[in-house]
Amino acid sequence: MTKLTWLSLLLLLNFSVETTAKPEIVHGGVLMQYHHVHASTPISTSISPEAFSLHMKTIVDEGYRIWPLTKLLDAITQQAVLPDKVVSITFDDAYIDIYDNAFPILKQNKLPFTIFVATQLVGRNGYLTWDHIREMKSAGASIANHTHSHAHLVRMAQGESKEEWIGRITKEIVLAQEIIERELGPTPKQLAYPYGEYNPEVLALVAELGYIGVGQQSGPASQYSSMLVLPRFPFSGPYSAMKSFRTKLNTLPFPIVDNSLDPILENDDIPTLSLQLLEGNYRVSEVTCYGPGGMTELINNEHKTLIARNKTPLPIGRSRYNCTMPATQGNRYHWYSQLWMKKNTDQSWYAE
Repeated sequence: MTKLTWLSLLLLLNFSVETTAKPEIVHGGVLMQYHHVHASTPISTSISPEAFSLHMKTIVDEGYRIWPLTKLLDAITQQAVLPDKVVSITFDDAYIDIYDNAFPILKQNKLPFTIFVATQLVGRNGYLTWDHIREMKSAGASIANHTHSHAHLVRMAQGESKEEWIGRITKEIVLAQEIIERELGPTPKQLAYPYGEYNPEVLALVAELGYIGVGQQSGPASQYSSMLVLPRFPFSGPYSAMKSFRTKLNTLPFPIVDNSLDPILENDDIPTLSLQLLEGNYRVSEVTCYGPGGMTELINNEHKTLIARNKTPLPIGRSRYNCTMPATQGNRYHWYSQLWMKKNTDQSWYAE
């Protein structure tokens, strides 16, 4: 969006906020995302065994309902009323330290969990073997699809046509599912996007193949969420701290009309996020959104449309806008997150 268009939009919008009768509170389920459970692996994707143990102790001691992922996804698909304090535990990439450091804690507490497996990596140095996976499955784990090679699904290879790209990423998903089912038997069609990356074409393919898609943008999953890109809260690195952990566990879904935007920025360094709130007595005047560098510009109108825009150009790579709104009661927040991906200035993809 150009600067002129953005300024015009500001002039057109009315800043008043109407309220209506308070609706029944809609609860979501928090999908907890982990990668490594180790003190010496890369900090951005790691949580120490001690911190992970404390996370698990917290959800057990504080009365959270720890549901298998399939149970939660089925409830959301069926638009069922979720009880408060539902969480599901998930891991990406099938690292061996999940077996070494997380599994004993999960098994001791009889906690269900899901591992999203990139099948080409199974058995390699640093990763689980199928025997590890079978042992954990017999103890209550579920196994789901993380593609075959952990590819960037949104990236076309050099010289690749759109049809060739779609064929290649279709094989990434289908082959992984075939291998998992060959090793473990029938498996629900649940896909975690590698790196949390997606675009409209990827979402359309996932829908065509009959999968539920899971991302890495934060927020609770609920009836307001797209079943093609459900949110999860990453709890690795700096996001594993207990204060923010408790806050995120207690979040409520943002009451919005489904809003699936293309996260890839082509010619826009400062993207605009527009959220249409459903009717209800929400504290809209207290919404805040943050992007890279701090608080975004934020406006709303009488129709409860929230529009957020970063104050500075987004950096190269993946970033997010995170929006929170205080709940009408208690020290809780509604939470919504939007992924953005910005290429290099020459439109090549950033290195991972």
